[in-house]
Amino acid sequence: MPDNTKAAQQQDFRSFTTAHIPHHERVEFWEAHNADALIGLDIRPLHTQTLEAQQQNRETSKIRAAKVLGSSQLVERSTQMIRKHPTEAIALFFCTQGDSFYSDATGTHVLYPGQLLACNADSPFIRGFGLGVSEIVLTVNLEEFMQLSGGDALSSPKKFTFAASPDTAGHHSAATRLAQLVDHALHAPHESAETFEDETFAWLESLFQAESQDALGLFQQAQYFIDINLHRPDLRRTDLARLLHVSERQVARIFAANDTSFSRELVVRRVRSAQSLLINEPNTPIAEIAQRCGFRSTAYFSRAFRSVIGRSPSDERAQRNA
Repeated sequence: MPDNTKAAQQQDFRSFTTAHIPHHERVEFWEAHNADALIGLDIRPLHTQTLEAQQQNRETSKIRAAKVLGSSQLVERSTQMIRKHPTEAIALFFCTQGDSFYSDATGTHVLYPGQLLACNADSPFIRGFGLGVSEIVLTVNLEEFMQLSGGDALSSPKKFTFAASPDTAGHHSAATRLAQLVDHALHAPHESAETFEDETFAWLESLFQAESQDALGLFQQAQYFIDINLHRPDLRRTDLARLLHVSERQVARIFAANDTSFSRELVVRRVRSAQSLLINEPNTPIAEIAQRCGFRSTAYFSRAFRSVIGRSPSDERAQRNA
């Protein structure tokens, strides 16, 4: 890997600890680090104890991730703080140990280990950690998040359940996979920022869209849209995504869940349609049938037909009409 690429990846990572900071300066430094690397907050230690805190961070152009550990504290994102440090982002808090609370204008939520709360980071809130902080935090560019969530800007927080331990086996929810992904990415400098972003967006979309939609129903809709648009030789995955009101990533997962892909399903359904026409319209030229089913050339049609059916279009017609 070129040195400049390594340097760029290293700049994506940073860490912070109060361990070597004078006690009377720790809050100031902790607030400054959060404002610069994650979310601007007013922070107050609880129980008059000395603040202890550490944070591991990773940042890309569209997301910020952190693993946060600390002593008991109260944190507030006030209207004044939002004006001073706007994020234009959605924040996701994954509670890994201990209990905490989140309070905003819509109400109060208690978070237990294995629970995730997602909120708009530019809405005022207060959070409290009586037993100390132990969580994973993810912030996502608001514009990008709204595309993933189908336009939901999280005017009120949402809670999900995930496996609190990244190594817990048997949990395969989107929230769990997302927590595992972020935890892994924080310790994987060899993994590109682009890969991290793509995988994060994929699981976010699953979390906020797929769980509210019938996956089988979406696949059936996709098949229907392909069938009624077979005649279009330029039919693309982006067209299907627009028709289904989901992203291209979601389209890919819909087909993958059914052990196929958009391109494969398109070819198969075109061939099956052509097969029916070959049988029911014995006098229609094969070239015309190929064109009606969206194939750009007769030669490509013949190759695709043979790959699916196992014989040429002319052989299929001759055998069926013998």
